[in-house]
Amino acid sequence: MESSPTPMLSPSTVDRVAQPALRRALLVALGMVIFLAPWSLLLAESLPTTTRAWDWNVAWTGLDVAEAVAALLTAVLLARRDERGRLAAAAGATLLFVDAWFDVCTSAPGLGRLLAIAMAFVEVSLAAGGMWLATTPWTRTDLRSG
Repeated sequence: MESSPTPMLSPSTVDRVAQPALRRALLVALGMVIFLAPWSLLLAESLPTTTRAWDWNVAWTGLDVAEAVAALLTAVLLARRDERGRLAAAAGATLLFVDAWFDVCTSAPGLGRLLAIAMAFVEVSLAAGGMWLATTPWTRTDLRSG
């Protein structure tokens, strides 16, 4: 019994389908820029330079737990040979970059700032590893052969 070949979409068909979606995605991205650029300027001018924060420990612990969950999810998905591990790696890397940024920006001058900068090097290195995992051009076949 002969099986029929899987129908292939021609490149021009794929382009016609992808173009409207790409245009919408571009408009969404530009809309975000149009909103966020002036919003950032407003915040820079209006927010106080110092403040007292409630539940500071919960905020930082939650961020670190989210980083650990993203790392665990990345490991589990890659162990299952699931390419969605790239998404978890990108999310974890983003969280690590944010953590490093806020560690340095919210640290007190002096030894506290030096320790925050040292830790930022560790976090940015881990984030770079996550971005490498997220962007390495492997295929499902590569993941299955391991």
